[in-house]
Amino acid sequence: MSTLVRAPLRYRIPWKKIVLYVLAVAFALYLVLPFYWIVAMSFMHEVDALSVPPHWIPVHPTLENYLGFIHPNDAQQLVGGRAVSETPYSLRNSLIVATSTALLNLALATFAAYSFSRLKFRGSQVLLVLYLLTRMVPGIAIIIPFYLLMRSFGLLDTYLALILSYTTFALPITIWILKDFFRSVPRELEEAARVDRCGWFRTMWTVFLPVAAPGLVAAAVFAFMTAWNEFMFALFLTSTKAAKTIPVVAANFATDFNTQFTVMAAAGVLAVVPPLVLALLFQRKLVQGMAAGSVKG
Repeated sequence: MSTLVRAPLRYRIPWKKIVLYVLAVAFALYLVLPFYWIVAMSFMHEVDALSVPPHWIPVHPTLENYLGFIHPNDAQQLVGGRAVSETPYSLRNSLIVATSTALLNLALATFAAYSFSRLKFRGSQVLLVLYLLTRMVPGIAIIIPFYLLMRSFGLLDTYLALILSYTTFALPITIWILKDFFRSVPRELEEAARVDRCGWFRTMWTVFLPVAAPGLVAAAVFAFMTAWNEFMFALFLTSTKAAKTIPVVAANFATDFNTQFTVMAAAGVLAVVPPLVLALLFQRKLVQGMAAGSVKG
């Protein structure tokens, strides 16, 4: 009687997947841990925040660091007191400047990107490359001309100075994002609208722009983030709480005498909230807009 000999099953360990998972988790921790540490520190007392080894979870959680922006205590008034009192104003200023920059960029870039995506004219590629090259110029090289220009127009320490400056930074990239997305919109939609006797503005407003909404959202969020995070131009062009933005005020928490890390962390958390909420609200359209732009480039 013959016996059936089975070959031993060979189980192959999916090393490739394991390595990818480990790298993905490590990269996620690299991105999330600094933000978690700032959030945790904002609920700590100064002694716990500076302890060695560090406490990753607040031992005695407190809201004192956040309440200090409304009613600063003696220590907060002594160390970085000016920054504490200016933080609410700076958040308002950043919100106004970033929102205005995003809207102005969107209005200008929509017309420019539509022209590049739908019209054929000599030198269009050269102009596009030229726009991109202007973004390569470091800010430190043009800050002095910008300062003198704003001073000659009497715009120093105003919202308008920051909005105009940030628009020059964000507009080239915004045009590139929208140009690639507009090219993905079928021309047949506009032709069908014209058959129904729609004018150009009505076609844009009722047909083209709704279809291009993901690209518009991606461009607006990019311009908002650029204006919200910018530091150097805000430092040079503003001097009072009437126009200072949150990056400038946050830097003032570090003084020559001492630094209150917990209050600085609380200010950092407050500064992160508006962009984070914006990204969560429009995450689907943001991903669609960026993905379409990268594929159609």
